[in-house]
Amino acid sequence: VAFENWPEMKKSGVCPFGQLPILECEHGVVAQSQTAMRYVARKVPAAGGKDEKEGIISDMLLGLSEDLWGSLSQAQPSLFAPKKDPEGVKVLWEETLPGKLSYLEAFFPKGQQNTFTSSGKTIGELGLWSLLHILVLLKPTSLDKTPKTKAFYTRILNLPSTQKVITGKTSFGDLPSFFVKAE
Repeated sequence: VAFENWPEMKKSGVCPFGQLPILECEHGVVAQSQTAMRYVARKVPAAGGKDEKEGIISDMLLGLSEDLWGSLSQAQPSLFAPKKDPEGVKVLWEETLPGKLSYLEAFFPKGQQNTFTSSGKTIGELGLWSLLHILVLLKPTSLDKTPKTKAFYTRILNLPSTQKVITGKTSFGDLPSFFVKAE
């Protein structure tokens, strides 16, 4: 959806909760990004992990992604809330995010430094990558103190399919960032 078309789409009622993203499937419209990702994982088993353990890991990473989004939403300026409390932004970047990233760094399986599952491309890993990408766009050094997390981020960043999306070479075109840098 082009940014300028969003108000009309929102009024149309096609989005169950008045927000994006949505996924249209044979069951109708699926709202909420986490729900859509879990639906895809059920439809494409490899996206959910090779076994139950990897499925749990994928779900845990989706949960962390949701936590990161919540932390960003509370403190980081966005397209719709460009002014936020500077102290809140400072706490976000100096305490909240480093704390969450340190837990993530410790969560990598022994002997692995840039993947959490055998494929390295579960829905949870890709969802987490999207949040890490937001952090890097806002603050390029945000992953420097977490080398495994940075290696994970870089591995997915360098995938041809990822490059296609972030360079605007999909049918969606260029996607603007929801969060913006604090002034």
